[in-house]
Amino acid sequence: MKLFASDYDMTIYIHEKIDDSVFDAIKKWREKENIFAIATGRNKFSIFEHIDRYGLEFDYVVANNGALVFNSKREMIFEDTINDDIAYNVINFLYENFSGTVEVANDNYIISIKSKDGNDILPFRVDKKISINDIKTINHIIQINKMTPDAKATEEVANIINEKFDDVIAYGNIRTVDIVKNTVNKANGVSFVENLIKKDNTLEKVIVAGDSNNDIDMIKKYDGFAQINARENVKAITNKYFNFISDIIYKEL
Repeated sequence: MKLFASDYDMTIYIHEKIDDSVFDAIKKWREKENIFAIATGRNKFSIFEHIDRYGLEFDYVVANNGALVFNSKREMIFEDTINDDIAYNVINFLYENFSGTVEVANDNYIISIKSKDGNDILPFRVDKKISINDIKTINHIIQINKMTPDAKATEEVANIINEKFDDVIAYGNIRTVDIVKNTVNKANGVSFVENLIKKDNTLEKVIVAGDSNNDIDMIKKYDGFAQINARENVKAITNKYFNFISDIIYKEL
């Protein structure tokens, strides 16, 4: 038995499409009694909406950069939240120092904190919009997100958060900064799944694939693959590249 854990955006889901070969490869992988996991920075609402939209098969989902893990029945089997007071400090800092909204994910909702400048248009669904004065009505915070204008701004915001706050870690993606508890990363999320499988099965190998900053720990830990169009700093940590994850799966079957 092998475990393959793949990032989602620009790894499985590339340019708003999933290649047909990916569906076929995942199906054959699981038919051989191997385990397939999705490891994503997306929150649980977003990734399960995509799973349902495209009919993706899976055994585990590592969501929110490793803060949450779900089994095939969509039962949460692991959770690591940010301390409330620390989360409030981070939210306030983002609100005061950067334009636009701040988004927060907890167990039940995606919540948007309205901006100071009135720039509250978002390209995704949120369940609630609140003012900065109401943030202490939110608890059990899993992830904080900050949209940015471009990749350069994303890196700048992530670096500032990582320098200023010790108890959280910020991952800069293309136009979004994901902020989670400092113990959270995809490597730990995949490791949780790995150890769970090993309780009842012999696990021959763990294979991982990704493309972005939040995949670096996972790729390093498991000597993983980088998407051929990944950022140069991600490609620099491995000499194993792929176009579609089906390229990896077919070789490993």
